Amino acid sequence: MNEYVVVDLETTGLDPYKGCEIIEIGITEIFNNQIVRNYSRFVKPKMSIPYFITEITNITNEMVEFEEGIEDVLPRFRKYIGDRTIIAHNAKFDLKFLNFYLNELGLDPIQNHICTLELLKQNKSYKGKNKKLETACEYYNIENKNAHRADSDTLATAKLFLKIKDEI
Repeated sequence: MNEYVVVDLETTGLDPYKGCEIIEIGITEIFNNQIVRNYSRFVKPKMSIPYFITEITNITNEMVEFEEGIEDVLPRFRKYIGDRTIIAHNAKFDLKFLNFYLNELGLDPIQNHICTLELLKQNKSYKGKNKKLETACEYYNIENKNAHRADSDTLATAKLFLKIKDEI
C-alpha cells in the first residue's frame, strides 16, 4: 500500500450520539511516502459552537456561518476516500463521528484505518511521557503550528506516521 489519507476532525464535543457535530474536516494525502496535499474545510453545524470549543480550536460560529452542512460535505468526502486507508491519531474518536454521520446519511462506513496512537503503543523505542499527538510531535521534533485545527493536525499526524511506520 502506498496511498493513504490522513484525517482529523474538529467537533462541537466528544459524542455524536449526544448531538455533537463535525465543524472541520482536515485531510493530508500521502503517496509513495511523500506528503502530496494538505487542506481542510469547515462544516456548518446545526447548533452553535460552544464557547469552550472555540477556545480550544479558535473556530467561531462566524467562520462556519456560510459553509455547507454535513449532509452536503460528507457524501463528497466519502466518495473521495473510496477504499483508501485512512490514518488518524486516536482513530477511534474520528471514526466514531465519521461513521455515525455516514450511517445517518445512508453511506458506507469507513473500515480501513491505521491509528498512529496505537502505533505509538506498539513502538518499543518511543519514550515520550504519553501518546498524545502534541507529545509525540515534540518527541520526534515535528512542528504542529496550529494544533487543534484539522489541517495542521493531519499534517503533523502524516509526518508522525512516516517517522514511526518502520519502527513497529
